Amino acid sequence: MPSLRLGRLTALLAGSLTVLVVASSVSACSTEAPRQAERQDAPAIKTFAPQYEGKPQLAPPDMTDDGPGSLVSVEPIKGGAELLDEDGATYMRVVYRSTSGIDGSPTEVSAAIAIPAGVPPKGGWPVIGFGQGTKGVLYKCASSLFPNLPKQAWSMDQFIKAGYAVTASDFQGSGVKGYAHPFLDAKTYGYNIIDSVRAARRVGAEISDKWMTYGHSAGGLAVWAAAEEAQEYGKGLDLLGTIAMAPAADMSGLADAAWNGTLTNEQRVTMVYALQSIKWFHPEMNLDDFRSGVTAANWDLILNCIPTDFDQVGRVWETMTNADLKPKTYEDVVWLREQLAARAVPSSQRIDTPLVVAYGTQDGLVNQAWFETAISRACAAGSNLEIKKDPGKGHADLDQAFVMGWLNDRLSGVPAPPSNCADWQKSELPK
Repeated sequence: MPSLRLGRLTALLAGSLTVLVVASSVSACSTEAPRQAERQDAPAIKTFAPQYEGKPQLAPPDMTDDGPGSLVSVEPIKGGAELLDEDGATYMRVVYRSTSGIDGSPTEVSAAIAIPAGVPPKGGWPVIGFGQGTKGVLYKCASSLFPNLPKQAWSMDQFIKAGYAVTASDFQGSGVKGYAHPFLDAKTYGYNIIDSVRAARRVGAEISDKWMTYGHSAGGLAVWAAAEEAQEYGKGLDLLGTIAMAPAADMSGLADAAWNGTLTNEQRVTMVYALQSIKWFHPEMNLDDFRSGVTAANWDLILNCIPTDFDQVGRVWETMTNADLKPKTYEDVVWLREQLAARAVPSSQRIDTPLVVAYGTQDGLVNQAWFETAISRACAAGSNLEIKKDPGKGHADLDQAFVMGWLNDRLSGVPAPPSNCADWQKSELPK
């Protein structure tokens, strides 16, 4: 069933989603620019566009300290894809220092960083902290390990063309050996996003302290978490706004869906990733209390993010059943729910910087109710939240036309729309 394989791949390897969504965002930029240029209180968008006068001239990277965001290594990314040569930018793979959100220990994380060509605006290039979608939980799943930046090159290119430097963290455990990947752990993801921006400011380019974030799926979780952590952990940087598209904000409902036998195709593979990650951080966990059948027998193959035979992996995905992932006891359900909830956003912390959360009512990976529970908690905390509900849309096809204009408005100093939490709660939630 090729269509089923494609659907699962689209939902889970969400880098391919951003190819579509950011491209549609950029197409909207041409309609936004004249409107902004007419405003008297903000510069035209074109002020931030790179001039494409050849590769930027970079100073030597700053390798002088060892705190969060400091650099361990920097190497160029080149020769992998024609796309990376078209925008005149300099692409590099960096390893930088960050922090585990689970135990607070120091870590090393990799990222792809891109610097536009041409003359930066006064104050340096503004930055997009790009939240990647899930590509797997193994070391070899990191996009920055491959010269063509699979599943993210196009998205980075679109932001580059709009005049932004871009950082794309691989997240802890992907791309740097010696660390386990804390799948769906919001705090770790948020720290890694923030520190990737710090790392960008050390690579030798003129980089502003002003930054924004955009992410989809697990990347949406990451940027939402970065907005939560920006006030304290992100001190020294000026976060202007966040867009979280279809964020995997709180996936604790997976535990009950596994018990009730209601997991979707996309959720089954996500559950495999989640169980393996939790096992890494809880060695006492018995995976066989949560898996059986074809899924247990093909566990390593399902985890293989860079398979040599995708058809084989697709066939295994199609044979997975909900019975394979039903916990043995209800006590196991409660424990798993607690583990997933501990990794979720939002916390009780209020977010004062502008935050957009967009979701669809027909999402096969994140249930509508899971989105709305997370959003309700953020509203209750008083966060500056703009909610975009997209009826009939799924995980991959949300309306993205607003994205680039929204980001450019925040950079230009245009006030963000007021929070629509109250209106959303009145009109959308069950009475």
